[in-house]
Parts: sequence; structure tokens; C-alpha cells
Amino acid sequence: MKKFFFITFIFVCSFSFSQSISTDRPSAQTDNSYTLYHKGFQVESGLMYSYSNGVVNSSSLPNLLLRYGAFDKIEFRFSSDLLISPIENKISISPIQLGSKIQLIGNESFQLAFLSMVTFDSVNQNTLTKLVGGNSITDNFGVGYTLGHNLAKSNTNNSFNYSVFLSNSFNSKITGFLEFYGDWNYNLISKTSTINFDFGGSYLLNDKMQLDAYFGKGLNNDLYFGSIGFSYLFIN
Repeated sequence: MKKFFFITFIFVCSFSFSQSISTDRPSAQTDNSYTLYHKGFQVESGLMYSYSNGVVNSSSLPNLLLRYGAFDKIEFRFSSDLLISPIENKISISPIQLGSKIQLIGNESFQLAFLSMVTFDSVNQNTLTKLVGGNSITDNFGVGYTLGHNLAKSNTNNSFNYSVFLSNSFNSKITGFLEFYGDWNYNLISKTSTINFDFGGSYLLNDKMQLDAYFGKGLNNDLYFGSIGFSYLFIN
């Protein structure tokens, strides 16, 4: 859920006895450091709303991430959004993103994965690559983090991105988190940086279904955003 279920029941049981949902939602930038189960298929979707500089931005109604566990430690990914623009009063589909996540290290105390997504845009093709890590501090509390780079063919959106993610499991169903993340754009015309934070949580309806929500704002910019979502795991 762009977070980690750092409790012994979830992780130990899911890998040893059953297969429980574990998503890249709901944080804004920190993905899960585990890949999806082999032959598992997961749908992660949500409604996204944002507001900046006195203007309502295009909203995702919904955003969609599809994940498939092609191999034991490799998953394939598809992502796209249905966008509604209140300014232009029109509905559009965001450029398709295709990619994969590869599990480099995965044990109870430390996880590390490599994620890559390519955006197929008729105007400008972007390639995002990043390392996604996580450490279990206690049975209930964990830290996640990412370090990534976005490469644009036009060189106007080249940027480094990073995040730090604190997660706490209150019981076997409810998890809360706090995240800080940012981007540093280093294109040739101008250099800008943004820092944001968000907080939220998730609720496990059962081993295969999850509800989540998060809210956030910019720390050095006038951005406010929020999302609610639902995820479902299909497993053989």
C-alpha cells in the first residue's frame, strides 16, 4: 500500500501459511518493498483530489494500478488514470505506464526492491527508476524509504525524488502512517524543489481486500491533496 505491514502476524503468516494482500497504496510516494506473489493478480484503485495555488487540479476518478506476479520475485505493472479537469470541464485518460518491480532482498527485518515505470506519452516519454526499502524496527513499527530518478526525453522534467515513511500497525487490521517526500527538478532552464507530507491508514476487510485513505499538503508549496482507495488480491 505504498507501505509495510510490520507486524509478525501479517508478514510471517502471509509468507508461511496464507497469502494476504500487501499493496503500494495508500502513501503518495513510498511503494511497498515486497513484490506480489507468484501468479497473483492485484487491483489497486482510488479517487485522488488535489488543490494548489487557489486552483483545483485534475482529479483521478479513479487512478488504477494493476500488478501481476510473473515470477517468484518479479512483478509486472500497468498504471493509468481517468482524469476529470474542472477548469477545462473535460474527461481524459492519463498516459499509460508500464513497468516492473524486482525483489532484491526480502526477509522479516529488511527488504529492498528495484522499481521501474515507463510513461508512454505522445509528447514526452518519462522513465522512473527507484530503490524501495523497508526496515522492521519492532513487531508493530517500521520505516520505509525510496530514492529515485525521473528521466524525461525533453529534459524539462528530469528530477530526483525521495521519501521517508513511518508505519505503525495498531492491530491485525488497522495500520497508520506518516510520510515525508520530495522532488528536486534539475532541468537546464530552472532548478526547483518541492517537499510534502501526508498521513493516513488502511483497514483490512479480509486477507484479500483493503480500504485506505490519506491526506497531505506541501511544506514549501501551496498543495493540498487527498485520496481514498480500495484494493483486491486475486490469487490461485
